Amino acid sequence: MRALAILCIRNESIHIRRCLSHLISDGVELVLIDHESTDDSVAKAREFLGQGLISIESMPWRGVFSLDDQLRKKRELISAAPHDWVVHVDADEWLCSPETGQTLLAGMGEADAAGFNCIDFHEFVFIPMADENFLFEGYAEAMSSYYFFQPTYPRLIRAWKRSAGLDNSASGGHTLDSGEVRLFPRNFLLRHYPALSREQARQKYLARQYDPEEISRNWHRKRREITESNLTFPNRSNPFLRELPSPLSREFDMTRPTTTHFWEWHGAVD
Repeated sequence: MRALAILCIRNESIHIRRCLSHLISDGVELVLIDHESTDDSVAKAREFLGQGLISIESMPWRGVFSLDDQLRKKRELISAAPHDWVVHVDADEWLCSPETGQTLLAGMGEADAAGFNCIDFHEFVFIPMADENFLFEGYAEAMSSYYFFQPTYPRLIRAWKRSAGLDNSASGGHTLDSGEVRLFPRNFLLRHYPALSREQARQKYLARQYDPEEISRNWHRKRREITESNLTFPNRSNPFLRELPSPLSREFDMTRPTTTHFWEWHGAVD
């Protein structure tokens, strides 16, 4: 069985090596779509060509963040791929099986053998504390503070069987339609690293412009609510936060998930 992850990036230098190496070590092949990066993301990605990274494709940058553009390009690549399963992933994410020692590919193979055609992922959002800065490539081996984000369920169906005719475009890459959804009953894990320091978060979110058509559908609503004043990080006493016993542990606390992100908290109780 073969699985293909399709990753679209723009200026993801801090994440790209970690993202590619984790997927490849989990038995997943990749195609990278570069959205006209202006940093060294593509140069770093080229190190993986022939070692799990199949190709690097190019896509024009229109000056706005557009999921439609990204998902359209991904659909084209998926339709031409010979792989059995496909994976939708972002550079600041780390997808894995919930079973220690089981690769992502083996987990998908287990779902496939049991007659299921897609897998939902629980999202665990890792953030620095107010006095921390993880802006270095080894951040995943250092960050252990997280919260379990689950405003709806199922919410992140990120892996599916290619022949099932499923599509994630209508939901902006979150859930699937256009076919019979047979969801694997065990959720996999998605570690999300949206911000490694306050300055990086400011550069990433405050100047971002979104596609007006997508705004009209109420997409990106939570990200569009980020401002200079609410882009603050909590301390460890925050009731929403959890701590892994070690950064690479899979022993996540899934009690009391939050339906809001850290910039929405400001003393609120979820």
